[in-house]
Amino acid sequence: MSESYAQYSCDNCHSRKIGCTRHLAGCRRCTSEGRACAYSRSGVIHRTRRRNRANQDVTRSALYSSNTTPQRISDQATGRPCEGVDITETAYDRLQQIIPSRSHQSVRVIAELLEEYTEAWQGSEAFDKLSKAPIAEFFIFSEPQTRCWLDNLNLILEKEELLIFTIPPEVYAQLASSRPQEVQDRSWLVMFYSVAIYVEHSKSQNTHRVGTLSKLRRNLWLAFNDVRLLIEPSPARIQALIILATYVEEFMTPCVCWSLITKACTMLQALGIVHWRLDTATSDVRAMLFWRLNMLDKALALILCRAPAFHREMASQIAMPTLNRLMQCRPKRTKDYPPALFEAHYLNQMHLVSSIMADVWHVLYGQDTEKVLEVKGRLEAWYQQAKEVIEAAALVERPLLTAKGASAVDLGRQTLRFQYLSLVVLLTVSSRQLRSQSIGPSQEMLNLLPALGDAIPDHKGPYACLLWQYLHCPLAAFGALWGELVINATANPEQSLKSMEAIAHLPLYLGKLGSRHALAGRLQSITARIVEQARMIVNSQEAPVALPVQDEPTNPGLPAPVTEIVPAVAPNESLDPTQMQPVDDFLDDRFLMQSDPFFGTTFDWFAWGGNLEQ
Repeated sequence: MSESYAQYSCDNCHSRKIGCTRHLAGCRRCTSEGRACAYSRSGVIHRTRRRNRANQDVTRSALYSSNTTPQRISDQATGRPCEGVDITETAYDRLQQIIPSRSHQSVRVIAELLEEYTEAWQGSEAFDKLSKAPIAEFFIFSEPQTRCWLDNLNLILEKEELLIFTIPPEVYAQLASSRPQEVQDRSWLVMFYSVAIYVEHSKSQNTHRVGTLSKLRRNLWLAFNDVRLLIEPSPARIQALIILATYVEEFMTPCVCWSLITKACTMLQALGIVHWRLDTATSDVRAMLFWRLNMLDKALALILCRAPAFHREMASQIAMPTLNRLMQCRPKRTKDYPPALFEAHYLNQMHLVSSIMADVWHVLYGQDTEKVLEVKGRLEAWYQQAKEVIEAAALVERPLLTAKGASAVDLGRQTLRFQYLSLVVLLTVSSRQLRSQSIGPSQEMLNLLPALGDAIPDHKGPYACLLWQYLHCPLAAFGALWGELVINATANPEQSLKSMEAIAHLPLYLGKLGSRHALAGRLQSITARIVEQARMIVNSQEAPVALPVQDEPTNPGLPAPVTEIVPAVAPNESLDPTQMQPVDDFLDDRFLMQSDPFFGTTFDWFAWGGNLEQ
């Protein structure tokens, strides 16, 4: 008698490509083998959601041409190109699909700015500079220079406490005497030249410095020209990838940084972290590095809408470093008296929040969309505890510090608040039921930027986030307030004034980060022009006018990010929900489906939700 099988197998049966009786009392194979039967195929959930929505969208068919099918409507909502759709259409074309027969004189400008933003954020100009004018042999430097760079490398290895804490004696001798070609492991050359570029970049601008940086850049590219750095796991190679990703910001891009950190994570897993064959000291050091990488991994995953390299279950299997352990691994106190107690508490809180960041990722892009309130509650509880601990540590240690140490503590306190607000904004703007609560945190986050922008360029210590977090996290808040301004400018003038003041902080803040990376300067220019367009729309009282179709710009070279567009309307014009695409559904799918692999949350205009449900 043939057995009835479920349409979709459990995880165990699916991996073995065999039938499954999961739809009955339980999977018989899992039961007989003593396994826990689990089913986690998210694609089925998404397909069911799209199928249900396609049936609902039939009632909205007046928004689309007569030949538009329910499947095409679903594809438009998820941002996926479907059959018969021109994937080269511009952002302005997509904008007109969202609001048929409506336009505004600033809509075209905004569409062009959003395309310019996408091009800048995804650009590879910075990394292209690193590979410019490659060489076949290393440039040689004087011994005083090399010893200075080696001393800095030793200090950084001691401070970072990754896997290897000191330079091997033979490598030190070869580098000090300018014999890089004799170094067998290219990982040490990558670390050496990365730190040398970092040291030289911090010096004042002069002709000699420019020439030295050019030579160091080409030496770094030659040192990195070894495929073993990316495919053969070793402690030195993991360390080299981390130092390259975090210390050579000038030549990094968000995507390259993500690639390097992800590769370091996979190499660490390949080596083993808490394997039974490892001795206690090795496991302890690798566990420390795991938690360090886990913070970077989750931060980049949220920024880039990519899956984390470390599964969140690993955090429950690998013991978190204790405060005593964090205190022991801090560098020896120097004349500047670094805030060791504060730093240990700060790192402990970052380890704790990295687990919450993993849950936030699963709420935004995984299967835990219904757990947004639970995750937000955990985030609030963590922040209340973290704030008390950090403030107490600062109160105890700050009076003993120099001015430099005290400013580092202040930056740590600001960054803690910055990270918390960025996660709150992501959670609230991604949920229909919480979307109206995103305005307050967004305003507060952008109001933090003036003080934060003054402190960030001078600090690259343990309290600083990745540069990409400082550049990207405020943009979600900026987008939420921008959309609220455009839609509800006249509904709440006092709120609009506060939002306008808040978004005006972002271009100035990005300008202060221009010394760290050229991308900050490009984003400053784009956001400044968007702020001006918002101000024009808010101040305008004229009704929207139709724009001539023949003047529409085309840019077939750039994909139009459908989820990064907001229709601009005059403040005295209300949006009619019956005359436009269901934006709440549009935004919900934006977080369920990874249709845009790069920075999808940046310019999602979540403030529409409240208006469309009225």
